[in-house]
Amino acid sequence: MDITDSPVTAARWSGDVLAVGVFAEDAPLLDRPWPRDLDAALGGALQRLLSYDSFDGGRDELVVGPGVPGRCDRLVLFGLGRPGEATGHTVRRAGAAVARTLTTGPNQRVAVALPSWRAGELDVTEHLAEGLSLAVHCGRWNVLEDRFRADYGSDLPREPKTVELLGSGVAGTVLRASEAFTDAVVRAREYVAAPANVITPDRLAAEASALAAHEGFEVEVWDAVEAQEQGLTGFAAAVAGSADPARLVRLSYRPEASDLPPVAVIGLGLTHDDRGVARSGGAVEGAKKHMAGAGAVLGAAAALAALGGRRETHLILPAAAKAEGPGALRTGDLVTTASGATVEVNHEDGHGRLMLADALHLAGRLGARSTVSVSALGLPVAAALGPKAAGLWSTDEALAAQLTGAGRMAGELLWPLPLVEEYGDELWAPFANIRVAGPHSGDGATAAAFLHRFAPPSWAHLEITEPAWSPRIDGYYNAGATGFGTGTLARWLCGR
Repeated sequence: MDITDSPVTAARWSGDVLAVGVFAEDAPLLDRPWPRDLDAALGGALQRLLSYDSFDGGRDELVVGPGVPGRCDRLVLFGLGRPGEATGHTVRRAGAAVARTLTTGPNQRVAVALPSWRAGELDVTEHLAEGLSLAVHCGRWNVLEDRFRADYGSDLPREPKTVELLGSGVAGTVLRASEAFTDAVVRAREYVAAPANVITPDRLAAEASALAAHEGFEVEVWDAVEAQEQGLTGFAAAVAGSADPARLVRLSYRPEASDLPPVAVIGLGLTHDDRGVARSGGAVEGAKKHMAGAGAVLGAAAALAALGGRRETHLILPAAAKAEGPGALRTGDLVTTASGATVEVNHEDGHGRLMLADALHLAGRLGARSTVSVSALGLPVAAALGPKAAGLWSTDEALAAQLTGAGRMAGELLWPLPLVEEYGDELWAPFANIRVAGPHSGDGATAAAFLHRFAPPSWAHLEITEPAWSPRIDGYYNAGATGFGTGTLARWLCGR
């Protein structure tokens, strides 16, 4: 789907589908100047459409009806809510609602018209374009070349060939940014949704290496033996017995001119979790979504490759396929990490925490001033936050504020959770420096306390297990992998 700006007005445009967006106001729709003038130009089509259903421009409102002979086959009227309450998230949902009406027929040319492409301080264009694009990524594989269905595409909704944003007047940079952010999320969705025998640690390394072809990037990939030789002994112990050979990937971006201190982003990639299906009540996503951190970071790396950034950035992917193979980590084992601290493994799912501990140490070794780690460890934060928000722990209020602001722009809710110093006492071990887990009742808080033990001074961690997967179509999220976290990281790294 090609989204472009067009100088043509809605009153003069002709094509297959015209989608008209309006904001909610106190005055009736056709008493307002712009809809009234457009209705006159369309021969009363809006008035006829309103006779089918009530509509006042509220959020998530949408009415579809016949078009105007010789002008368009269908007319769509959709609401954006009150201008002062519009956010990137609500506008993106409106774009998705429009897109889902378009993918049911053989539409070729589509146009979207608004009375204004701004809502207060918000530029509507970028977010509407993202909603349109993300909604039509349904059952398709735009990034991965693998095909998982013999009848690929035969029964999938059709997407329009072009969508013209009438009179948006945006610079090309806005639509390029929208496309880059959308492509980043789609990339993350596909990595997480793909089966574990396709997205292996080695395949993740190959995808990172392909991104390294862009200017300013370099990549280094270590197997478990090489990681051990580099001192990452905690990682090496955690990935022993991996069903597929483990990889530690470092993808670095160095702009020509950098006026900001370097940062690091870590994405945990458990490409398969042998206990995940059982923990999720038999759902196959339980074996997949624990690599959502790596998917989000690789997606953000793609946005950074497309748009560039002002900071030296190190993207670190510790990846393994967790399984009970020969030599695998056992409960009761003692592991020495890269920092020199010893860890008693008192939890059968301690692998990811050990992998992150060494990745955090590596980030400090690379000179990162601020470090963000992202994982889907299955920590029990959903009881407090629900399925649509990610937990955020941070040692740096300014960094936390930057991430939550980027999350708001991306439509991703990050909710700060406390780093309680006393919870570190729950990790005390008589024969090691620290245990990998505390009591089950406080597993999320004590997991954060464990990672804090290895983190650099300016650090934030995102726990995205629940929002990384949606059980149903929900706005611009399709059923399945959502790509959650990608938009936040991409905007933060690209400075947008």
